[in-house]
Amino acid sequence: MASTAPSFHAPPDSTRQGLRAASPALVMLGRAGYAAKGIVYVVIGALAARAALGAGGGTTDSRGALSVIGEGPMGTIALVAIGVGLLGYMAWRLVAAVTDAEGKGDEPTKLAVRAAQAARGVTYGVLGVQALRLVGDRGGAQSQGQAARDWTARLLDMPFGRALVVAAGVGVLCYAAYQIYRAFSDKAKKHLDLYEAGPTQAKWIVRLGRFGIAARAVVFAMIGVFLGRAGMHANSGEAGGIAQSLQALGNADYGRLVLGAVAFGLIAYGIYQLATARYRHMRAVG
Repeated sequence: MASTAPSFHAPPDSTRQGLRAASPALVMLGRAGYAAKGIVYVVIGALAARAALGAGGGTTDSRGALSVIGEGPMGTIALVAIGVGLLGYMAWRLVAAVTDAEGKGDEPTKLAVRAAQAARGVTYGVLGVQALRLVGDRGGAQSQGQAARDWTARLLDMPFGRALVVAAGVGVLCYAAYQIYRAFSDKAKKHLDLYEAGPTQAKWIVRLGRFGIAARAVVFAMIGVFLGRAGMHANSGEAGGIAQSLQALGNADYGRLVLGAVAFGLIAYGIYQLATARYRHMRAVG
């Protein structure tokens, strides 16, 4: 009987270019960055899952996850590794955006995509700096929720500030909608050499990726709603980040079930990022 399992064939050379202009060291740092992202999301999801199950834990964001990692076994080494990895991810994203290493093209829409990827890299680079700053300093730092409220307050003080904040919220909601589309399309396995993983493992990587991307989209949708409300009410205190999104989900009807589903989704997303670190197209030259 013929097998009905999906096959994962080697992609054509045109899709395996990866970071064509990068050195092997930069590619290694880029992979370390995906792994660091994965660890951070696993910690966020695990803490939220414990809260949903009534076993302790709590809702936190990326910076809170770094604090938890720093307080654990070999915390200093872990923070240094994560910090260097996230800075490497930033470097990889910036080089890829500037050189068009992934062959996206120079059309206006593609340039916008490249710019967004560069901005994403900078965001994680800032988180990497925060991880390194936490080494030897357990005092913590400003949470992402507080940072969101501060930036919202600055926008509200600008001309047409309320409209700017509402527009930012709509932008985040559009990003969340795109992530939902990405979760239920073949984009979850795009850029991945999953044929190297074998059929069974590849199938589970894609499943975890779809579940995780969808869960992360729910979190970002909540952030977009917070920004929209902050703009409409001219109240920066209504803005929030990942921690506030998870807390709001937990306070909704059937909150523990909803929070638990999203929490396990974030864990799945973290595992997907770890798989991405291993299987992403990133061929080095030189």
